[in-house]
Amino acid sequence: MLLELAINGGPALRASLDRKGLLSAHLNVKIGADEKDSATITLNSIDETDDPNTVYSTWEAETLKAGDRIEIRLLSDGVGDPPTNIRRLSESPRNLFSDSQQARRLLAAINTFDAELMGIMEHARAVEPKEEFDRIIQAIGSVVVEVDQRLISPTLRRHPELLKEEAFKKLWK
Repeated sequence: MLLELAINGGPALRASLDRKGLLSAHLNVKIGADEKDSATITLNSIDETDDPNTVYSTWEAETLKAGDRIEIRLLSDGVGDPPTNIRRLSESPRNLFSDSQQARRLLAAINTFDAELMGIMEHARAVEPKEEFDRIIQAIGSVVVEVDQRLISPTLRRHPELLKEEAFKKLWK
């Protein structure tokens, strides 16, 4: 698929994505943020083919001004322009563990931790009042999300081969 963007009938900018992901256009208008207002439009793609190593691409158009006419067309095929910016999660400095054995040890520890938390939650379901149980679930959910964002995702982005191991498949999504 392609998104084609033209401003005031000028030359078209084309963004393409022919794999699994998302193709979008973003119009941003800043009002009162600086000395003067400004508006920009970008085309963006999120290529999720090699998940968890997602690739984000951006095509930046010229700055807009009041009265500009923007035309966006969705096209089924064609050649896109090279993106202005590409960011690969696999290259993120936040990815963890250069050593895959250390990554494996961490994920095994998280599996144990997760099983223990789930056991505590199930026991709490049987013995705690509903209101207390709801707070416990919320607290455990917050911890699980934090562990995913800070440890699981940065480790699996660097070592996606570990997703093939049965013990770690359930940790991702």
